[in-house]
Amino acid sequence: MGVAARVFPTPAIAAESPATSDYEQVIAGRADKILATIDGMTADARGRVRGALLDFYRSLNAWHDAHGARRKELRSLADDASKAELATLDGQLATIRDGFVERLSADLTAEQVAAVKDGLTYNVLHVTERAYQEMIETLTDEQKAKIHEWLVEARDLAIGEGSSEAKHAVFGKFKGRINNYLSQQGYDLKQEERGWQSRRKAAAEIGTTTRESK
Repeated sequence: MGVAARVFPTPAIAAESPATSDYEQVIAGRADKILATIDGMTADARGRVRGALLDFYRSLNAWHDAHGARRKELRSLADDASKAELATLDGQLATIRDGFVERLSADLTAEQVAAVKDGLTYNVLHVTERAYQEMIETLTDEQKAKIHEWLVEARDLAIGEGSSEAKHAVFGKFKGRINNYLSQQGYDLKQEERGWQSRRKAAAEIGTTTRESK
């Protein structure tokens, strides 16, 4: 039995409660919104990818309902037993993520899989990456690549979180890592941010003046 089969078993048919029906409508809407951003799929492939997305949402919801509170508690504990239990839970979540990506990869290119992940994480990777490049105009290609690498890692972890807040928290952790790296590279981030805000303000004022003059 493959990873995908273990993680996404065929669900038993059961009567839907109103709450279940509402949830299914919500995740169907989310899946369709993501699918609308992916070009080049056949109808059959689109159906399979949609099924993978829906199963992923259901699996994550069930896992976080069962283990989310305990996982949060374990993160605040430092003893070896708690660390081991947390590692086990994180491993379970990784299996769900990996099974999902495995299913996507059967029908999608690597670029399309990345686009699905972006959809699941509100495009935070690209918004954040663009912000760093606009804030620090002197970033080297090596520094840009390092920032991108960490943001990809953040996105790949964040897809397994159970809420928007938790997904953003994963990116926040990696942004802290990026900020430390940039400081070590000699950048004064507070000064860079002030300069960026000044440039944005000036650009906004120019745009307003241009519109008013038309």
